[in-house]
Amino acid sequence: MDLQSTYGTADHIRGFTPLARLLSRIACLLLFSMMVLTFVDVAGRYLFSAPLPATYEVVSLMMPAIIFCALPLTVLYDGHVTVDLLDSFIPAPLARVQSVVVHLFSASALGLITWRLAIKSMDQRYYEEVTDELYLNLWPFSALMAVLCAVATLAALANIVLVITGRKIRG
Repeated sequence: MDLQSTYGTADHIRGFTPLARLLSRIACLLLFSMMVLTFVDVAGRYLFSAPLPATYEVVSLMMPAIIFCALPLTVLYDGHVTVDLLDSFIPAPLARVQSVVVHLFSASALGLITWRLAIKSMDQRYYEEVTDELYLNLWPFSALMAVLCAVATLAALANIVLVITGRKIRG
């Protein structure tokens, strides 16, 4: 797929474009913040013998946030790593069926992950789980991951619609 073109992606379904832009900006901001935080921590540790407290904890919370912000984008733009060894031998009608099955499997797996993250979030809230150093509640983070995974599930379902209606290009 051409990197400049988003034709044939779920991005053309109404409502996904603003969400995609927002998620990409949040992911970029989190990644930049994580880089600055790590730099300041390492510089403080080696230059002043005074590292930032709880940096490891904050970075360990930012990392899944980046991953789950990027997950809906990856599904939305169909940017997964794929192996296309046999794609040249598969006829177009069968390729469409294959694409629907792959997206359906992805949507099912993402739906299962969403469900388990939601249960994990409810358990964390019930048992009042907190982080080790900053005593932050963990349930909002897992709830946000569940929501973003649900968005990724919707993007996978949107890709199925695009394949079935013939608006998604092959590959």
